[in-house]
Amino acid sequence: MEQGQSDIVAQAFSERYALAYKRIHDIEGGFVNDPKDRGGATKYGVSLRFLVHEGQIDIDGDGIADFDLDMDGDIDIDDIRALTPADARYLFHRCFWWPLKCDTWAAPIGEALFDQAVNGGRVAAAKMLQRSINAILVKRKGYTGIPDLLKVDGVLGDKTRVACDWVLRLPGEGMTALILMYRAVALDRYQAIVRKDPTQKRFLIGWASRANNLGRL
Repeated sequence: MEQGQSDIVAQAFSERYALAYKRIHDIEGGFVNDPKDRGGATKYGVSLRFLVHEGQIDIDGDGIADFDLDMDGDIDIDDIRALTPADARYLFHRCFWWPLKCDTWAAPIGEALFDQAVNGGRVAAAKMLQRSINAILVKRKGYTGIPDLLKVDGVLGDKTRVACDWVLRLPGEGMTALILMYRAVALDRYQAIVRKDPTQKRFLIGWASRANNLGRL
């Protein structure tokens, strides 16, 4: 990789992903280095902690980590500064959209999963969907053909798909009920973070707004 090259991979994405990424890009903004942010310096939603973990890939096979953008032998704040929107778009697709198969979940569930995966990790986003489904199933206890409650393990397998489809077919509620519940579960996660670490309270207003806007296309 030549010195100064910044866009890691030229890759075509689905229109749905392109729109979902644009929303994340607009939410996350540019370079921020807030000492209270546990992820470290961040740009376009890519934190230093995340980049150190995920950026060691060497797809071009040149022996240098692809996200060691300044090619100095490590991934640090200078590499966060050097990130481009194309870099973030590639990383988020590789690490969140594709592993969660967001394209295969009905809109806007796939988009909500993606948002929360970027913000809190794939497992957290998946568990939140399972909790949301379970909360609705509990309210419908006794309905004919209702699925069993899901194990909240962050694995979005066949049982989660079946239960989700059942919820989406609920007369008069369906997707609206599921999205509202996902927003509530997301807000609860943010509030739990603040309860555990009060120094994060300064972020709660923004997080609450983010939760309230989940699923708005």
